[in-house]
Amino acid sequence: MDLKRLKTFVHVARTLNFSEAARRIHRTQSSVTEQIQALEADLGVALFDRAHRKLALTPAGECLLDHATRLIELADAARAAVLAAGGGATHTLVVGGIETIAAAFLPDVVARMAAAHPHVSVRVTVGATSALHAGVRDGSLDAACFFGTLAPDGDVASSVVAHEPLVLVVPPAHPLAAKAPAGASYADIAHEPFLVTGQGCAYRRMFESALHARPDARPRIAGEFDSVAAIVGLVERGLGCAIVPRMVPALADARVAVVPWLGDAATVPVSVAWRKRTAPAIAALLAALPASAGAATPGDDRRRDAIPSP
Repeated sequence: MDLKRLKTFVHVARTLNFSEAARRIHRTQSSVTEQIQALEADLGVALFDRAHRKLALTPAGECLLDHATRLIELADAARAAVLAAGGGATHTLVVGGIETIAAAFLPDVVARMAAAHPHVSVRVTVGATSALHAGVRDGSLDAACFFGTLAPDGDVASSVVAHEPLVLVVPPAHPLAAKAPAGASYADIAHEPFLVTGQGCAYRRMFESALHARPDARPRIAGEFDSVAAIVGLVERGLGCAIVPRMVPALADARVAVVPWLGDAATVPVSVAWRKRTAPAIAALLAALPASAGAATPGDDRRRDAIPSP
């Protein structure tokens, strides 16, 4: 069986969509279709049920998916090990991160990796939390960093590597700015207008978690925006307040008051997830994470926090 065809098969099997699989591997849909047909001809069985409107795996396809995934991972691990032993560069590790983590957290991690393991190359991609989880599961990402935690999974390990403080962000002349040294809680914000991201976004879930214990004193939502940087800019202009992670890069240059949040869920976990059967270079990535992740090793899926993933 051709390894290239097996990789294409895995993408189609994970997405159950030829167009989406073609987009992920940067091929035309016709090329993906031809590879699947060639693989089916080689094996002498149908791998997909095309009789209905929605593509589905046949029993033979289900059987092949598990074996194909292990074969690909073994081939990648063998290549990385051989290249490392010969002094060459390993394959590039593709690490995903939610935008704030990619900008404020991962640069230090990548720099530590580069210093300790110059033969390992890292490529960082940005995506939504759900896309990061899916990418680790389907193998398009070697690892992903995100806010929150990941539920136990047979193929994916995860570990909390840090706890990021949440902060209340208010305009510089706002009365709550005076609470910057001590911090603010529910009683301080009950009547304040807030700027938030849309439902389903990681930052919106942080906001909801921070206030879930006080359903009787919900602050007013003054507006929803797709960008946390835009929210910080609007707070700076006096349009409302916000609750965000302290690491948000836009806070560094904004003329806003940053007040510690003392309410419920005052911190949010920062986690890393990776496939249990994965490249040896993952060990180098985990070693480059903050000291609190020191116990995390490939195959370690111990969960250190019960807060659900945003």
